[in-house]
Amino acid sequence: MVRVIEKIVKEQDFVSFVNIVVGAYPGRMDGAQPTKEQLKNLFMYNQSNDESLHYYGLWENDKLIGGMRLHDFQMNLFSNMLPVGGVGLVAVDLLYKKEKVAKELIEQFFSIFLEKNIHFVALYPFRPDFYKKMGFGYGPKIYQYLVEPLSFPKGPTKKHLKYLTIEDQQQLIDCYNRVAAKKHGMFLKTTSEVSFIFKNIENYVIAMEQQGTVQGYIVFSFKKQSDDNFMLNNMVIKEFIYETPQALLELSTFLNSQADQVNRIEWNTQEENVHFFLGDVRNGTNQLIPSVYHASAMSGVGLMYRIINVKGFFDELKTRNFNGVTLTLKLIVMDSLLVENSQQLIIEAVNGTINILESGSYDVEVSIDVAELSSLIMGVVTVQELFMLSQITVSDEHYLQVLQQFFFVIEKPTCLSAF
Repeated sequence: MVRVIEKIVKEQDFVSFVNIVVGAYPGRMDGAQPTKEQLKNLFMYNQSNDESLHYYGLWENDKLIGGMRLHDFQMNLFSNMLPVGGVGLVAVDLLYKKEKVAKELIEQFFSIFLEKNIHFVALYPFRPDFYKKMGFGYGPKIYQYLVEPLSFPKGPTKKHLKYLTIEDQQQLIDCYNRVAAKKHGMFLKTTSEVSFIFKNIENYVIAMEQQGTVQGYIVFSFKKQSDDNFMLNNMVIKEFIYETPQALLELSTFLNSQADQVNRIEWNTQEENVHFFLGDVRNGTNQLIPSVYHASAMSGVGLMYRIINVKGFFDELKTRNFNGVTLTLKLIVMDSLLVENSQQLIIEAVNGTINILESGSYDVEVSIDVAELSSLIMGVVTVQELFMLSQITVSDEHYLQVLQQFFFVIEKPTCLSAF
């Protein structure tokens, strides 16, 4: 048995890959989704026209049995743009399930980005537990609100709102990327992401523009709620970006004004405290959680992070100030999949500025799996939370508070990119 992983180039191989994808994700072919021919053309177009996208296949004895789509992203890591790798559309031929095809694809995914000197990757899991075992740590939760339009505050005006079309896409990109440059964890928009917004005929794009600059926008569509009543619809917000309170309030005023046509508005957000902004945050189920907690947002885990070169990643963190802490710690990282990434580092911090030492004495020893380290570094979880959950070992518990301060991230990461 000979297995080879390389970039998909030939049209016939894209046809085979589409068949594998449809078998792995049958929901893609539910009538509203693209046909196989359209998917093939989309994949080939992306490969040729978007420098951030790359399709790879795994061949066994010259037969394509699996594949994946790789992404080159730029992510805001504590106000510095850092190249990161992404993987999506990992698909395995139905006849080859449970034969470690996905594992080989992911290992090749690591190798490709390590060769590019990229130390951090991300994905959306088809099963979080599967990728957790492969060293991926949880990213931020998402909260799905389902509220009435009148729950969105009505401001004094919406006179600065307008529709955006494909001719205005640069304004949208500029607005999004300005927000991304200020928000830890956000990825810059890629060519394909922008294209998808405007090529989807179901999408509406409303923007708030002042003095020729888009300061916020909403991408949304409508979802039918009844086959018997065409007037009963929900609005689904697919992207909600705002730079200023004024932009948010004008866009909120627009949403408020849809009450005569829209039953409820579905809003997926990673902002934990938007219930301070909304009026009635209840989701319409009238469910009570003991003792008296009203059901509001449904939450979920999705995006997962992974450090694939611990030392390389900490070298990139030398520009970050670790909250003014002075401490020398020995960090022992366990990585069961990437053995070379099971590393021991001595990290010296002086007033928050770190340096990696080859050897020497240290104040405290910390042992952690690469999955939890990836989440900890990004600010998804804290040292004290991991300690109480038995997910981190500290040689001297007297240092817990200073370790908490050292790793603490004020702003949890945000990621709106779907891949």
